[in-house]
Amino acid sequence: MNKRKIGRFHPLPVVPIVLVGAMVNGKPNFLTVGCVGAVNMKPPILMVSLNKSHYSLIGIKKNRTFSINIPSAENVIETDYCGLVSGKSYDKSKIFTTFYGDLQTAPMIEECPITCECKLLDTKEFAQDIAFFGEISQVYANEEVSRTKKIDLLKVNPIFLSGFENLYRSTAESHILGRCYKIGEQYRCTQKLLGPKICIRGPTVVEKDEFQIIGIEDIDTVEDRNPGEVWAKFQQFAPLIPNRDQSHGLGIYMETEELMKEGKNRYVVGNEIATVEKIPKGMISETIPKQKYAVFTHVGTMANLQQTYDYINEQWHPDKPLYEKTPFGVIIEWYDQRFRRDSEYSELDLYIPIQKKKT
Repeated sequence: MNKRKIGRFHPLPVVPIVLVGAMVNGKPNFLTVGCVGAVNMKPPILMVSLNKSHYSLIGIKKNRTFSINIPSAENVIETDYCGLVSGKSYDKSKIFTTFYGDLQTAPMIEECPITCECKLLDTKEFAQDIAFFGEISQVYANEEVSRTKKIDLLKVNPIFLSGFENLYRSTAESHILGRCYKIGEQYRCTQKLLGPKICIRGPTVVEKDEFQIIGIEDIDTVEDRNPGEVWAKFQQFAPLIPNRDQSHGLGIYMETEELMKEGKNRYVVGNEIATVEKIPKGMISETIPKQKYAVFTHVGTMANLQQTYDYINEQWHPDKPLYEKTPFGVIIEWYDQRFRRDSEYSELDLYIPIQKKKT
């Protein structure tokens, strides 16, 4: 078979995508990296190559630690965003939930199914980049992907970069997830969408087990409903609920075909409970089924909450390559100590029911 010269470049058809974590100036910072690989088995040593201009270099050199976080396809937007913007100008510490291991200075990402913390052993400097060699101190994996040291690759569903196409793909089904250094713009747009006093964070994808609530029910049209009145009524009855979880309150929206024909839905305000022992008069109990959710955090006042819902329904859902909204799923508004109704710094989590898109 005849071959021809096509130039000097990296001919690797696919490379894994990771997020390198480092503590820089007192804050965790995460950088999207494709130049990563194993260079030794015992002890386990990894190499990551970073451009000399990257902000993360400061923290890696100072603390002599870093982390490798393997994101799943569900977090491709946030992952690409971390490669679009620099920690010099953007605070990336709030994009993910951070945790630490024994090394203390290697921030890791809870949303990533596999993470590891590394001790810096050596560096090799090149014209543009620096290769960092790190000995793996510990590997952390979500229970659902690893009951032992064996890891279920399809459950992890990591992202790989198809170099010849410049596209991200999922491992599980090789779906196209989006264009490299492009799809992350969706996260940036989310931050700017609603102006300086309001933004949206997320989403993260979670699966919540079946749970029970006791609360107050309102069946009406969205236009005629006053959620504040429903909450006020609930707060009068709430002390009567036995064994309720007071750490947060829930506002839950439920739809049925019958109610939709009338332009109505169910709105239940309540608290989670471990078991239903006694339902106070005037209240109801409801079992919420096990469901996968995309969790967004609305930051800002309640007056702008509808704009967040508009973004989710009109922009996020249509552009999401893997998921679609679950028909007649339960939408949950999660209110905890972060919520302050009229404050621009108030935070409220929105659980949007999702399912894998049907092919």
